Amino acid sequence: MDFHQIFNDSYQRCQRHPQFFQIFYRNFWQQEERFQKMFENVDMTRQIKMLKLSILMIMLASTSEEAKDNIRRYARRHGPDGIGAQPEDFDIWIDSLLKAVKECDTHYNSDIDKAWRTCFKTGMEIMKQETQLAHTGKITQQH
Repeated sequence: MDFHQIFNDSYQRCQRHPQFFQIFYRNFWQQEERFQKMFENVDMTRQIKMLKLSILMIMLASTSEEAKDNIRRYARRHGPDGIGAQPEDFDIWIDSLLKAVKECDTHYNSDIDKAWRTCFKTGMEIMKQETQLAHTGKITQQH
């Protein structure tokens, strides 16, 4: 099974849905109030552009060192010195994204879900590890 092709086809279908990214954010914000507060006073048009780039970087992390470096920078911006995300927040993020995929991709099935999760695995692991390291470093520095 070519997970990258399945992901690419699915993502193209999702992008054709005019509300895909708004649906994702709605799903994400419904998980915890603090997620919505993270985006108060944020230019959502700009944020969606950044999300599109992030999705591509996360997907490419399994094959590109440059993408991995970018993901590490994203993680630092999302950690305790950035918006304060916790490592477990990224599981909620991917689940919220896949809920939007399920709603917007008319071909959605378990293979598509698996393809997204497989393509995002390396990038999400980097985000979680880097964020955990940043939080651990903060705790160590405080003692």
